[in-house]
Amino acid sequence: MNADRGYGLIFKRAGERWLEGDASAIGDFERGITLALEEGDIAAALSAHQKLLVWKPGDVELHRRVAHAIAAARDLAEQAPDAPKSIAQMPLFSGVPREELTSLLTVVAPIKVSRGSAVVREGEAGDSLFLIVLGTLQVSTRGADGADVELARLGPGDFFGEVALLTRRPRTATVAALTEAELLRLDHATVDRLRQRHPRIDASLSEFHRRRAEHTVEALIERMRRSG
Repeated sequence: MNADRGYGLIFKRAGERWLEGDASAIGDFERGITLALEEGDIAAALSAHQKLLVWKPGDVELHRRVAHAIAAARDLAEQAPDAPKSIAQMPLFSGVPREELTSLLTVVAPIKVSRGSAVVREGEAGDSLFLIVLGTLQVSTRGADGADVELARLGPGDFFGEVALLTRRPRTATVAALTEAELLRLDHATVDRLRQRHPRIDASLSEFHRRRAEHTVEALIERMRRSG
């Protein structure tokens, strides 16, 4: 089913009705989520559920029902032989209980990025961390001569943006999509909450930061050799 004619249209029309005060639009919105999951568009379902969380924050049963459906759809997708690495398999979340990750998936912001688009830019302020679900992204910095220097390539299971998120300093590099990509965005409050409950996450952040720093130095040294 084409999203423009199916669940995408349902979300659009139901959203308009809700803004006009039509409470029955919530039922249609949930039906749209079901259709999105049947089509395998988990990102669209997550995005739609975020709107429901804003519109009906006190409807615990509704959110439990939708979260369960999303978790079941993701489990089914993971059983496929070509399924992408799930959030539960990402090193950053080693040791975090699966039920907590399922809950996390109801509040993270899914993002689809087109090829060539920059997700973050060097020097900009940043307060979020990004997890790569699908696609390949390039990490680069601006060299002394003004040209871009590639520092690393990232793929499913990797993450970026943690330095700016944890230090509140500007982004240290530009990260752009080399292919179409799907990301999950975690804001500062969400990461802080996870770090407090699961100290092992700090060890993962430190290890990834150390390795990324090593790659940065290696890339800069190699560039100097070539230019020399």
